[in-house]
Amino acid sequence: MTELPLPKERHLRPFASSPLKKVAGWVILVVLFVFFYNLFSQGNEALRERLTPGFYIPLAAVTFLGLFGFFFLRLRRWSTLYNRGISFYGAGNEREAAGCFEEAARRSTNGVQRSVSVAMLGQCILALGEPGRALELFGTTERARNLKWGIPAAHRWMPNLIATCGAVLGDTASARAWLEEGRKRLGDTPPMYALLPEVVILCREGHYPVAVKTVDARWAEADASGGRDVRRLKLLKAFALDAQDASAHAAAIQDALAAAQPVRPGDFEALTAQWPELRTFMERRGLSVARAA
Repeated sequence: MTELPLPKERHLRPFASSPLKKVAGWVILVVLFVFFYNLFSQGNEALRERLTPGFYIPLAAVTFLGLFGFFFLRLRRWSTLYNRGISFYGAGNEREAAGCFEEAARRSTNGVQRSVSVAMLGQCILALGEPGRALELFGTTERARNLKWGIPAAHRWMPNLIATCGAVLGDTASARAWLEEGRKRLGDTPPMYALLPEVVILCREGHYPVAVKTVDARWAEADASGGRDVRRLKLLKAFALDAQDASAHAAAIQDALAAAQPVRPGDFEALTAQWPELRTFMERRGLSVARAA
């Protein structure tokens, strides 16, 4: 597998503490060491007498509460933005969701927050028809490698989203490699996001009969993936049948297209933006190819 590119924006790249923060942390540690060394070394009886419990207990409490409040507010800001993005994404409004996830990535306080925010942003961007940009964002999550222990489920299905990007872009060799990586990560767990890229690869490579058989044989998996992917798979089935013999499969094509009607503009943008043959098929069959607003 080739190494994925990374986005140019710093707040969308793998999380890393800035050198200034590291220096400040070391300075604080050195100051604390010198303070306590002087406090407990010989010849500082007067200082120890002044530092009574009435002094250092309130100081410790104020310091703790101040730090707790600072980090709690930062976490709350990130959580609010991320959850707002999830709400927009669930409602099918990927453009608004993308704005929330990008701001959440900017406000992230650790690597896992950054990775999951960028991963969700990548899904939005893919749905909006920019698989190349989505690959960059998924590159951040793969390079960071912190979802493996932070959010294991996301780590397992990430290769299948990367495979979808590659397949839509026509890079079927890379897509197949990532699909195989997805199988390794999933192990015995039910597949997630695996059927769509596999069918796209088959169609891209011209294996239309196999694509149709794959959709039919694994329809239970398609049902589990949810509404939009079900419609996308129905569209691909109709496209594959049409490519084989439009006349012979006329009834089956009509049935598939009836189930593939887009619910909202942009439902198929993830597939058609970089796949002119599929877009032409949709236009010829009277399906909307309007972009999401």
